[in-house]
Amino acid sequence: MGSLQVRLFMTYLVIIMVTLGLAALSLFLLLGGYRDSISYSNLEDIGGLVNQQANNEISTATKRGETPPAGDELLLFLRSFLNQRDGTKAAPEEKTVALVDSSGVVISAALAGAKVDGLDIGALSASSSGRCHLTSKDGADLLCVGIPISDTLKQAFPGAAAIIVAEPSASLGAVLSDLVPRLLSSGLIGVAAALGLGFLLSQSVAAPLRNIARAARSVGRGNYQQRVPVKGPREVRDLATNFNRMTEEVQRSQQTLRDFLMNISHELKTPLTSIRGFSQAMLDGTIDDKDGVERSARIISDQSNRVLRLVEELLDLSRIESGQIRMQQEPVDLKELFEQMSDVFALRSEDTGVALQFQHEGASPIRGDFDRLEQVMNNLLDNAFRHTPQGGRVRVTARDVQQGLIQVTVSDTGRGVLQNDLPHLFDRFYRASNGGGSKGYGLGLAITREIVRAHGGDIWASSEPGRGTAFVFTLPGAARSSARASRRAHTPRKAQAQPSRT
Repeated sequence: MGSLQVRLFMTYLVIIMVTLGLAALSLFLLLGGYRDSISYSNLEDIGGLVNQQANNEISTATKRGETPPAGDELLLFLRSFLNQRDGTKAAPEEKTVALVDSSGVVISAALAGAKVDGLDIGALSASSSGRCHLTSKDGADLLCVGIPISDTLKQAFPGAAAIIVAEPSASLGAVLSDLVPRLLSSGLIGVAAALGLGFLLSQSVAAPLRNIARAARSVGRGNYQQRVPVKGPREVRDLATNFNRMTEEVQRSQQTLRDFLMNISHELKTPLTSIRGFSQAMLDGTIDDKDGVERSARIISDQSNRVLRLVEELLDLSRIESGQIRMQQEPVDLKELFEQMSDVFALRSEDTGVALQFQHEGASPIRGDFDRLEQVMNNLLDNAFRHTPQGGRVRVTARDVQQGLIQVTVSDTGRGVLQNDLPHLFDRFYRASNGGGSKGYGLGLAITREIVRAHGGDIWASSEPGRGTAFVFTLPGAARSSARASRRAHTPRKAQAQPSRT
C-alpha cells in the first residue's frame, strides 16, 4: 500500500464496492413492494377471467337444460381452470379461489373463517376490483383481489358477496433468489469496467508524479537541465510547473554562484599577484634601493587595502542579505540627508565640472537608518559622477507618489546603459559593457538594493544610451513605518524574528 497509484486504485475499488452494495440493498428493499404490485395486477387479470368463466359455465349449463354447478362443485371447476391456465401442477397450491360474505369473512372450505383485510365490499362494482390481504389457517401471508359477483353467481353461492383470487405474498428470500444471479452478473460487469477506468485514472495521477520524483533525483545529482512535462490533473500540472520553475531558479542560483566565485577570484587575483610580486622582489633583493622599497611598500599597502575593502563589502552584503544587520528605525528628514550629500559631493562637482542639483518637493519624512540611507545615496551619486562627462548634470529629486510612499530619483546625463545590461545592474560584480573601464568591484549597487529592500522599499533603473541613466527607489513614509513597528511591538515575543528581504 506504499504506492500512490495502488492507494488510488484501492480507493476507487472500495468506493465502487460500497456504492454497488448500497444500490443492491436499496433495490432489495424496494423490490418487495414492486413484486407485490405486479402480483396484484396479475391477480386482477386472473380474477376477471375467473368471474367471467364462472358466469359462462352457469349460462352454458342453463342453456343445455342441465343443473348449473353450485357451491364446492363450482369452486373446484374454477380451481381447475386456474390450474390449466398456469400450466403447472403447483398452481392450485399457489393461487386459490375463495368466496367472502358481506362482512369480509371467507366462506369457502379451504380458507373458511379467514378475515379479509383492506377489502371494502360495498365499494366494489362491476368495473372495478379491490386489493386485499388475508392470512390462511397455516399462517401463510396471502395477497388477494376481490371481484363483485353477479346475481347468477349469488344464486350459486348463497350468502356470498364477492369472489377473491389469492396467492402467497412474495418473501424477501424469494426476491433475492430471483434477482441475485442477475445482479451479480451486472455487478461483475460494472466492477470490471470501473476497475479498468480506476486503473487509468490512478495512472493519470501517479505517472506525472513519478516523472517529477525521477526528475527531482536527477536534479539532486546535479542535472539542472531536467524538466518535466506539464500534464495530468490541475493540481499535478501546478506541481510540475512549480517544479520546473524551482529547477530554473536552482540552475540560475548555481550559475550565479559559479559566476560569483569566478569574479571574486578574478578580483582577488590582481592585487594578490601585485602583493606577492613586490614582496618577493624585496625579499630576494631585486629591489634594494630606498625609493624602490618605499614604492613597493606603498603598492603592497594599496593592494592590501583594496583586498580588505572587497572583503568588507562582501561581508557587509552578506550580513544585510541574511538579516544580521538591523536597520535603525528613526525619523529621517530627506532635506537634511540631501544637504549632507550636497556637502560631501560639492568638491567633486567642482573638480569634474558636473552640476549637482537637489530638489525636495515637500516629500514627507521617512523612518529608517540615516547612515545606511547615506550609504545608498553615496553609491548612487558616485556611480552617476563616474559616468557623467564634464559639463553634464546629476540631479536628485524626492516626492510623495502615494500615501505613505516616497520616491527618490538619482539621474545623470551620462553615456547611459545598454538595454541588455539593465536587468543585471544590481548583480554582484556586474559591470556594464559600456562602463568605460571604470573602477569598482560591482558590489555598490548590489549593497544599495539590499539596504533599500531592508527598509521595505524597492529600487530599479531606467536608461537611454547617450542621454543618461536614472536610478529610482522608494521608501515607506514615517507614519507607515510607525504603524508597522507598532504591530510588531504587539506581536507575541515568540513569533518575532529578524526582518527578511522582500
